[in-house]
Amino acid sequence: MDPLEEHHPDAGPSPDELPPLRTTADGGPALRTEYRERLDAVDDELTGAALRVADALPGVVRSFLAADRDAAARIRALADDVHDRCRLVEEMGFVLLALDAPVAGDLRRLVALLRLVHDVERSASLAAHVGASTTHLDPRLLPAELRTQVEELARRSAAVFCAGLDAWRRRDALAVHDVGREDLGVDRIRTRLLLEARRLEGDPESVLALGLLGRYLERLADHGVRFAQHATFAVTGERVEVGA
Repeated sequence: MDPLEEHHPDAGPSPDELPPLRTTADGGPALRTEYRERLDAVDDELTGAALRVADALPGVVRSFLAADRDAAARIRALADDVHDRCRLVEEMGFVLLALDAPVAGDLRRLVALLRLVHDVERSASLAAHVGASTTHLDPRLLPAELRTQVEELARRSAAVFCAGLDAWRRRDALAVHDVGREDLGVDRIRTRLLLEARRLEGDPESVLALGLLGRYLERLADHGVRFAQHATFAVTGERVEVGA
């Protein structure tokens, strides 16, 4: 199956599969259990959308390096699906926020999920931008050194995104610092790529395209850091800033 079209097994339920709210006479612990079930459903939906992006990234990179312009439409379709799922997450999350009374850890988790909607959407859009970059740049024609740097930047950026997402899934409050250090490595690779790209004399369009590509990949890694930061917030309530 094409990795760009694969549906990850951890993806969340469809709206029809969400557990219905049940009522109890005393409004006791059963209601909190139901609330947790629905909060888990919101989390599963968002995580499933992010996993679709993560699973697709290797294929996105391969398609770009092979200058496969036909892949751009598949990546765009994936991004559209992710955007639709993010709208569902927002709807589900705001209903929980408006009709229930989340407190402490549950409230932090819900707030983090609603904030991460933007990061998942932007990650999907960035993947689509990478796929569409072949419209202005044929990576096969790049000097070997530049092509190697592009490949390394793409690989490292995807790794940071996946590490951040994994930190969120495991609720690893300590992972943020390791993910942040890896992100700094991505920033350094991008800087080297831009310096090398300026040596492409007489080809300003390729220089511009490489600059945009580097920005897309750098930002993708930044969204991975955001996942790790929100994992820390959901567990501890602390907002951790990383970076030099």
